Amino acid sequence: MASIFQRLCNVFSKPKVTKQTTISTPKPVINRIATAPVSIPDVGLRDEIIDTSSLFYDLLFNNQDVNAESNAGLNPLEKSILLKVEASIGRPKSIALNVVRLPEVLHKVSNLIDSDSYTAEQLAELISRDPVLAADVIKLVNSAGYQLGGQEVTSLQEAVVRLGGLQIKSIVLTIVMQNMTDIKPIYFKLFGQHLWQHSLSTALWAKKLAKSRGEDPDLAYFLGLIHDVGKIALFKLIVDEMNISDPQFRPNSKLFRQMMTKHSLRLSTLIAQSWLLPGSVVKALHEQVNNTATVEHTGPGKVLEDANLYSEIHLLLEKQLISLQQASEFCREHDLDIDACIAGV
Repeated sequence: MASIFQRLCNVFSKPKVTKQTTISTPKPVINRIATAPVSIPDVGLRDEIIDTSSLFYDLLFNNQDVNAESNAGLNPLEKSILLKVEASIGRPKSIALNVVRLPEVLHKVSNLIDSDSYTAEQLAELISRDPVLAADVIKLVNSAGYQLGGQEVTSLQEAVVRLGGLQIKSIVLTIVMQNMTDIKPIYFKLFGQHLWQHSLSTALWAKKLAKSRGEDPDLAYFLGLIHDVGKIALFKLIVDEMNISDPQFRPNSKLFRQMMTKHSLRLSTLIAQSWLLPGSVVKALHEQVNNTATVEHTGPGKVLEDANLYSEIHLLLEKQLISLQQASEFCREHDLDIDACIAGV
């Protein structure tokens, strides 16, 4: 019952373990292997048939009065936000610990499953220490997505026996990430809802694509769930800054949207490093930052790229932010299946 990610790391040989400072950091979620830092350069902005990232930003922030001029300057609020964003990228460990920290129960569940020596009773007892999480696990196990038949699962131990440790770990991660996006601020009230919808959709798309391409579906699902963790961190910075800013300014210029998208991708990679995730995870996330035709993707990185696009196009069509013709042209340009985009996962 070895962890998918431990086995993946063994295939690609043992990565070099970085020396830890005396500062206490959380234990790895997936395994105990730390990864060397990745240098993430700034990248240029490019034009597309549809700028899906900017449009998705509009969906998250409910922007209806977008300044679409690509050469428009940044307003004072946007400049202030970007200064804080640049500072946050310089201290990703602090962000990972204080803004988007993974709960200790996930570390413990992961470590127990990765130990290869546990019983269903032990795993169920560990999860049950968090009553809210335990209830959420039972609820999700009995949802239509897991198709366990007509008989309802009523205990954690039964859920572990029927699904296995890796599936339970995936369920716990799903719940943790959903809770992380459960943000109810004064501004942009639908941000968390739309971001979670996109993250889960990307995870399901990634798992589906991975199966069809001979890639690891569990790794793909994991990547889909966490790929936008940088957006969560940046969103909290934006809301904090708006609380003290002049209300006449809003973060809605095209240049700002594009810059925030690039920064969020960089921050997702840096947070993954701070969480001590395997090198294969960090690399796949890093590949999304320099997402151009000249970049050679790994299998997981390409799966994540396509899954993200399928999810974005489907959501943008659903919210009527793009036309069917625009979606078709974009799918043709990126070698995606337009019928699949329409249907969803």
